[in-house]
Amino acid sequence: MSNTRLPKLTFWRTIVAVIFLAGAYAAYARFALGFQASTNLVDSQPWGLWVGLGTLCGVGISAGGFAIAAAVYLLGFERYRPVVRAAVLLSFLGYLTVIVGMMYELGLPWRIWHPIVMWNRRSVLFEVSWCVMLYTTVLSLEFSPSLVEKIPWVRLRELYLKWHHHLLIALVLTGAILSSLHQSFLGGLYLLAKGKVDPLWYSSFLPTLFYLSAVPAGLAATIMAVYLCNRSLHARVDPRVLSEMSQIIAPMLYVYALLRGIDLVTHGGAAYLFRWREESLLFWFEIAMFVIVPVFLLSQSKVRNNPNALYGTCALVVMGFMANRLNVSITAFQASSGFYYVPKWTEFALTLATVTAAGVAFHYAVIYLEILPRGVPPKNWMTTHPATA
Repeated sequence: MSNTRLPKLTFWRTIVAVIFLAGAYAAYARFALGFQASTNLVDSQPWGLWVGLGTLCGVGISAGGFAIAAAVYLLGFERYRPVVRAAVLLSFLGYLTVIVGMMYELGLPWRIWHPIVMWNRRSVLFEVSWCVMLYTTVLSLEFSPSLVEKIPWVRLRELYLKWHHHLLIALVLTGAILSSLHQSFLGGLYLLAKGKVDPLWYSSFLPTLFYLSAVPAGLAATIMAVYLCNRSLHARVDPRVLSEMSQIIAPMLYVYALLRGIDLVTHGGAAYLFRWREESLLFWFEIAMFVIVPVFLLSQSKVRNNPNALYGTCALVVMGFMANRLNVSITAFQASSGFYYVPKWTEFALTLATVTAAGVAFHYAVIYLEILPRGVPPKNWMTTHPATA
């Protein structure tokens, strides 16, 4: 009699299965029935949830990988080494979701390979597409030792790891350059829509603002992922490491807020701040979620030193960042397009299924690969080992 057991049907596995089934139908609708059946996009509003959430947010939240890898391998901050693999994995999966998302964002997805051979050096999208391809390749190489370590052939494994060790600094440096370029040039896409983007979001400094907002969001997402692994997957990363990482977020948000405030005044956007309209309300919601509330909370040592409170604060940073990207890509165009865009449920389903797949992959990678320090922590370990101020 076989001892093989079927996976236990739990609440969360049921939820994941429903998400994947809905995503499968939405994918069928997108590729078999076309845009009209799967989206509420129109010619005057051609970029919606898939671009705003799938591409802009996916790329931005992946910024923690290059930031932490550069801190460890280029700047010598060894105290962050326990989380560097998790940060790189999070970025790698983030870029894979972007690539998958591009397949259903593009009107003719089977032509996604065209930028490889059809070069248009004057196109911002050309640069973006090449950065996505190159940086995803770099991330796969940075992450590869976690997989190669499981290869049973000792000689082949040692040869690869030795080769990788010699190239690691070059890979990290290349990744930092490519990711910085990519984060910035995504903002540059919207410079082409001057006169169509609402004044609260249009700026000649959009590339800089995109970069400055992505790094703290990426660090916050990494802190959240490591916290969940500590809580649920027997990872044992010292909470003081997460607390110290969080101290980097607030100054970066200060710089972002200062530059954005100066830009609003100098470019005339300040006149729209207090007008009674949807765009202004969503702007203040974004600023409250991304800057005001997180900066206040992160200035409190009792928040930084409490893993649960820190997790909640980082969640606010990520949600505020997502609000910014959705405002730039959707809200800012509604007045000029004359169309009030509300995503169709299939747009949500495809995006949610893609993000869920990345989450499941991260979950099992942490379980089966050497991503984070492991061990069964004592009871209440997360609360009895607070970080130092």
